[in-house]
Amino acid sequence: MRSRLRVCLPHFVMLLIAIALYVAAMQIDTSGTNGGKRIGPDFWPKAVIIFMGALALYEVVKRAIFGSDFEATGLTEGLTTNPAGDPATETISKDTTTEYPRLLWAGLLLILGYVVAVDWLGFFVTTVAFLFTFTWVGGFRRHGWNALISLVGAFVMVVLFMRVAYISLPLGEGPFRSLSIALMSAIGVH
Repeated sequence: MRSRLRVCLPHFVMLLIAIALYVAAMQIDTSGTNGGKRIGPDFWPKAVIIFMGALALYEVVKRAIFGSDFEATGLTEGLTTNPAGDPATETISKDTTTEYPRLLWAGLLLILGYVVAVDWLGFFVTTVAFLFTFTWVGGFRRHGWNALISLVGAFVMVVLFMRVAYISLPLGEGPFRSLSIALMSAIGVH
């Protein structure tokens, strides 16, 4: 029983944090929502906090009551054999102790660069550049696919943030601002 409680502790702490964050989110001023006729600034933070709390509660119940100690291993865990069945390449080397510190630092520098550049380049251009470069650094070197994934991914994020969540995004400066405004007009944001 003691081991069950020990594996529940991190999830229970996250549940307590979710409760505290929800209480804090209740203090967000919603006076500008025209009496609740539109989504207020408290909606998305509360939605994320509720989702976080629900996941933490699920993990606590799963581990404490049902005794599950299942650990997620990732989507590619079962991909250790060649699907074509070529005996020359039947087993893919799977050294789990290999570390890639250069990739880690490159990823961290890209994130830092994103934060620094987003005000100047605008959300769309910076996100396209970030997605392209991040996938390239990660080892996916098909430039056409990288470009398509980056453009579509950034566009989907702009639509979700601006049309669904009503979040204003950095427009950028100079020609980047003009591009952002044209994109906003194309998706119907005024």
